[in-house]
Amino acid sequence: MTYVAPMGRQIDLQAVEPGSGFYSPGEGLAVRRSEQGHWLISSDDGVYRLFEADPFSPQRRRLKMLGDRNSNCQHLTYDNHGRLVEISGDRQRPCIRLHYELAAHPQRVTRIFRHYPEGEPELLRRYRYDEAGRLNGVVDNAGQYQREFAYDDNDCMTMHREPGGERYYYTWAWFEGPDDAAWRVTGHHTDSGEQYRLDWNLAERSLCVTDSLGRTRCHWWDAQGLVTAYRDEAGQMTTFRWSDEERLLLGMTDAQGGKWRYVYDRLGHLTETHDPLGRVEQTQWHPVWHQPETEVDAAGAAWRYEYDERGNLQAVSDPLHQRTVYGYDRHGQVVRITDARGGDKYLQWNEDGQLMRHTDCSGSQTAWFYDERTRLERVTDAESNSTRYSYDGNGHLTEVMFADGRTERYQPDAAGRLVKYTSPAGQITRWQRDGQGRVRRQTDATGRRTAYEYDAYGRLTTLTNENGESYRFRYDVLDRVTEQTDPGGSRRAYGYNALNAVTAVIYGGERGGEIRHGLERDAAGRLTAKITPETRTEYRYDAADRLLEIRRRRHDAAEGGEPEVIRFSYDSAGNLLSEETAQGVLQNRYDVQGNRTETQMPDGRTLRYLYYGSGHLQQINLGRDVISEFTRDHLHREVQRSQGRLDTRRMYDRTGRLTRKLTCKGMRGVVPETFIDREYAYSGQDELLKKRHSRQGVTDYFYDTTGRITACRNEAYLDSWQYDAAANLLDRRQGETAQAGAGSVVPFNRITSYRGLHYRYDEYGRVVEKRGRNGTQHYRWDAEHRLTEVAVIRGSTVRRYGYVYDAPGRRVEKHELDAEGKPYNRTTFLWDGMRLAQECRPGRSSSLYIYSDQGSHEPLARVDRAAPGEADEVLYYHTDVNGAPEEMTDGRGNIVWEAGYQVWGNLTHEKETRPVQQNLRFQGQYLDRETGLHYNLYRFYDPDIGKFISGDPISLKGGINLYAYAPNPLSWIDPLGLKCGSSYEQARNKALKWLEERGFKAERVNIGKFGSTRGKPVGMTTADGKTGFRIEYDERSGAHINVFSGKDKGEHFLSDASESIVTKLQKLFDLPSKPQRPIS
Repeated sequence: MTYVAPMGRQIDLQAVEPGSGFYSPGEGLAVRRSEQGHWLISSDDGVYRLFEADPFSPQRRRLKMLGDRNSNCQHLTYDNHGRLVEISGDRQRPCIRLHYELAAHPQRVTRIFRHYPEGEPELLRRYRYDEAGRLNGVVDNAGQYQREFAYDDNDCMTMHREPGGERYYYTWAWFEGPDDAAWRVTGHHTDSGEQYRLDWNLAERSLCVTDSLGRTRCHWWDAQGLVTAYRDEAGQMTTFRWSDEERLLLGMTDAQGGKWRYVYDRLGHLTETHDPLGRVEQTQWHPVWHQPETEVDAAGAAWRYEYDERGNLQAVSDPLHQRTVYGYDRHGQVVRITDARGGDKYLQWNEDGQLMRHTDCSGSQTAWFYDERTRLERVTDAESNSTRYSYDGNGHLTEVMFADGRTERYQPDAAGRLVKYTSPAGQITRWQRDGQGRVRRQTDATGRRTAYEYDAYGRLTTLTNENGESYRFRYDVLDRVTEQTDPGGSRRAYGYNALNAVTAVIYGGERGGEIRHGLERDAAGRLTAKITPETRTEYRYDAADRLLEIRRRRHDAAEGGEPEVIRFSYDSAGNLLSEETAQGVLQNRYDVQGNRTETQMPDGRTLRYLYYGSGHLQQINLGRDVISEFTRDHLHREVQRSQGRLDTRRMYDRTGRLTRKLTCKGMRGVVPETFIDREYAYSGQDELLKKRHSRQGVTDYFYDTTGRITACRNEAYLDSWQYDAAANLLDRRQGETAQAGAGSVVPFNRITSYRGLHYRYDEYGRVVEKRGRNGTQHYRWDAEHRLTEVAVIRGSTVRRYGYVYDAPGRRVEKHELDAEGKPYNRTTFLWDGMRLAQECRPGRSSSLYIYSDQGSHEPLARVDRAAPGEADEVLYYHTDVNGAPEEMTDGRGNIVWEAGYQVWGNLTHEKETRPVQQNLRFQGQYLDRETGLHYNLYRFYDPDIGKFISGDPISLKGGINLYAYAPNPLSWIDPLGLKCGSSYEQARNKALKWLEERGFKAERVNIGKFGSTRGKPVGMTTADGKTGFRIEYDERSGAHINVFSGKDKGEHFLSDASESIVTKLQKLFDLPSKPQRPIS
C-alpha cells in the first residue's frame, strides 16, 4: 500500500489484513484496517485520517474524515462523480466548497469558496486550465494571477511565474534507474539570472547540481531514498547513517569530522542524542501519546511533562520542580493556566478556535474580536483601549486604527508584499521590489533613497545610503560574507570553519593597516578563545552551554602573571546565580517564576525585589529599607512610585504614550503639594512636540517629515539643525549650501567639522583628535576598538587619562596618568550584567545604582556612602521622557542636583546644592567630565555632534549609519552603544510590517532552544514553522524581536523593554501547541 502524506510524499506501507494494523517507527504512523474496509492512519501528533473505499477506483481509498484526540473533526464530502465538493467542521462553522465548471475536464476544480453561517460566500481562488486540462493559472479574488504555468509535450512543467513577475524555467529528461523510472529536472534558470545544471547518476544514486558560477554540490542516497552523503560547494562532506528497516537516523558525521549518534526506543522515538563532545541529551516518551515525558539536558537538568486522558499537555515541571498546570475545554483548547506560584490566567475561545479573551492572574482582561470572515478586527486592552484592523479582499492588512483615532495604512502588491506605508501624519514610505520580492529601493517621505543591489543568486552586493555612498559585499562559494567594504574604504573580512562558524575577523584600514581577531571553537561550535594582537581570552562552558568562566591574559604579561578571570554560576533552570570579578561577587536569587528577588553586592548589601502577579515589580528594598514602591494600572504600567517623601504619578494617553509625570509631596495626604510637574504632547507620528516643565518652562520641538528633529525652542535654549540625506548633522555653512540645493554631504558619515569643532579619524574610522576652543584631545584605541587613553591639551597644560576594560568589554576603571604614565585618582566600576551597579571613587566614597525595573537602564535611585561602613544616603532620580535624569532629590524631598538638556545630550545648565556630581546622562551613558564624552558601554558618545566617535561594533546590524546615535534622542535610546531602540510597541509594529510582507500568520507557538528560555514559549510561527518571530532579552542586545522567514533573517528590532517585561510578553505565548480546529 502507498500512502500519500499531507505534503505529497509517497510512503510505501506494509500490507494489512482486515481487522489488524501496525505502527511505523520511522514514519511515526499507526495504521489500522477495519473489517468493513476503512483505513485509519494516525500520526504521533494526534491527528488521524479516516479513509473509505473510492467507488470510482477500487484500488484507491479516499479521505473521509480528519480529526484529533479532542474529537475535533473535518468532514470531506464527495458528489456522485467522486469529486470532493465540501470540507466542513463538526459545528456548522465556515466550510470550504469546491466548484467544477469545465465540460471538457469535469474533474478539474475551477473555483473554491469559503461559506460562512452569515453573509456572502468568499471566493478564495480561481483555477485556469489549458486545452489539455493542465493547470496554467491561479487567480485570487481580486483577479490577480498568483501563479502561471507552462508545460512541454510530456506534461512536464517548463515554466511558472510568480505574482511579482519573476519566471522560473525547467528542462526535463527521462531517466531509468535501479529504483524507478521518471522524468527528472536537468536544468533550471530564472529571469534574474540564476542558472543550474542537474547531473543525475541513478546507478550510483547521486545528484550533482552546478550553477553558473561553477559551484557544485552533490547528494547520494540509498535504495530507500534516504540521503547518505552530502558534499557542499566547498568540497566538505557530511555523511548520514540510517537503520535498515525503520528508516531512523543513527549517526551523522559533520563537515568538520564531528560525530553525532542517535538512539531510539522500540517505537522509534529519539531517546538519546550524543554530540561530538560526548555530551548526551535524553528523552523518555509517553507509551500512548508519543509525547515526551522527561527531557534531560546534557547537564542533567530535567523537564517533566504530564498529559490528560486525551493526550493534552497537563503539566510541566522544570528542573527546580516548579510546576505549571494547564486546563482544557472539550475541544482541547487551553482555558486555564496555573503558574508555579499558584496564579491563574484564563482563556476564552470562539467557535472558530480563535482566542476571544485573556484574563491574567491579576484579573486584567484583553479581548479579541473578529469579522464575519474570521479576521482579527479589534483588540481591546484591559484599560478599554481598542485597536482596529482592516484588510483587502485577499486578507492582507491594509489599515490599523489606534485607540486615539490615528491610522496607519499599508499597501501590498499582488503578492501581498508591502510596497507603500502611510503614517498617521500622512507621510509616505515606498518600497520598490524586484520580481522575487527583494527590496531594490526604499524612498522616504522626503524622497531620500536607499538602494539595494543583488547578484543573480540573491546575495546583496551593494547597499547605497541616502548620500549615494555604498557598502559592498563579497561572498565565498557557500554564500558566506567574506568581506564588507565601507564607504570610506575600511573593510571587514571574515573566515569560517566547516560548520559555518566565524573563525577570524580582520579589520582592514583605509591605508593598508590590519587588525586580526582569531576565534577558536570546539566541535560543538562554541567560542573557546579569542585572540587579538594584544590579548588571548579563553571561554569555558558547562554541559548546557552556559558560560562558566572567562580568562584573559595579555601577550606582553610577565611570565607567571595572573590572568583576569570572571566566573559565573547558575541554577539548573539556567538562572544566573553569581558573577565573580576582580571587584567582588554579585549573587542573585529568584522566585518560582524566574523573577530576580535578591542581588547581594560584594560589600554585603542586598537589594530585594517584590513582585505581584506573573512578575510585575511592586517594591525595591535595600536591606530592610524601602527604596521605592510601585502602583500599576490594569496594563501593569507604572502609574505611581514613592521616592522618599515624594511620590511621582505617571499618566498615559490611549495609545500608551507618557503624557504627564507629576511629583508631589504628601501624595497620600488630603492636599498634596506639587513639587515637579512635567507634561508631554506628541504628534501623530509619536514625536514629542511640546514639554511643559514646572521648573524649566515650555520647550517646543520641530521635525521634518521623516522625524528628524530640526529645531528646539525653550526660554533658555534655542537651536536648530540641518542634516545631509544620511542624517548627519551639517555645519551652518554646509547647511546653507544644502538649502541652496548643492547637496552637501558628510563623507562616510564622519563629521570632521561642526560648530567650531574639528575631528580627525584614523584608518579604522575612529576619532583620534578633537580640536576646539577649549583645547585639543587626542584619543588612543586598543585592538578591540576601545578607547584606552585620552590626552587633554589646554594651552601648555597636558593631562592624560586612562581607561581599563574587562573581558566582556565593560569599563571597570578610569584614572589619571602622571608624567611617567602611572595611574592615580582611580575610580572603579562594578557591573550587574551590562548595567552599571556601583562606582568607587578616590577617597573611598561609593555610589550604588538602582534602576526602575529589571533590565531597565532608567535610573531610579543612587545610594551613596562616604566611606566603607558609614551610613547610606539614598538619592532619587527624576527623569525626562527619554530616561535622562533632570533632578536628584534626597530622602526628605530636597533637590540636591538639577540640570536641563540640549537635544543631543549637552547640558543647558547644571546646579548642585551640595557636591553630588551626578554623571548619568541618556540611558546607559556616563559622563566623563575630563573629556565631555559619554561612556556608552560598547562605545563613546559625543553630545557635541550627536554621534559616536567610532563605528558600530555590530556593523550594519546597528543601522546603515555606523556612527548614528538615534534618529531622535527624545524618543529613542541606545543604552549599550550598539543600536538604538524604541518602545516595545514601536519595535513590535516594525516587526509586524516585516512579517506581513512575508504572509505571516500566528499559528504555532515558537519554543526557545537555548539558555533560560529552553523549552519555553518565546514567540509564534506559521503552521509550518518557517516564518515567525521570537521576543528575547540578552545582556548584549537588551530587549529585541527576532524575525525570520525561511533563510531570510530579518534585523533585530530593539526596544526599551526590560528583562521582566520580555518575560511577561513571552508568557503570553505560554500555550501548548494549538489543537487541530475545523477549517475557518
